[in-house]
Amino acid sequence: MFTRKSQDKTPSPAENREFESVEVSFDGIECSHQFRIWNGEPCPMFVLVKHSSEIMDRFKVGEVLKMKYYTNDSGCRTKLMDTKIQQIIKEEQGRFRGHYVVGLALAESANAA
Repeated sequence: MFTRKSQDKTPSPAENREFESVEVSFDGIECSHQFRIWNGEPCPMFVLVKHSSEIMDRFKVGEVLKMKYYTNDSGCRTKLMDTKIQQIIKEEQGRFRGHYVVGLALAESANAA
């Protein structure tokens, strides 16, 4: 995990992309958490997690988690996919101050949920 000091490019929410949001559940935490998917800098696909979130310590770089992706496709609204945590960046200033940027990478196999 590292801190990024400057924001080169302003990322945008996933627009006209296959996935809109992602849901993740952890053992020992009653509720699942759903996040908007962002695309752009600092990585191709990421979510924002507040510094104070109870689940932040559950994300580990290199770990692969099963996550449920919500799509724009009305025929297949969700996909359960293995997802690797690529990077975690602590934002201390700029647009996403107070959040971690959690970079995600999809595994090749995808199962319809």
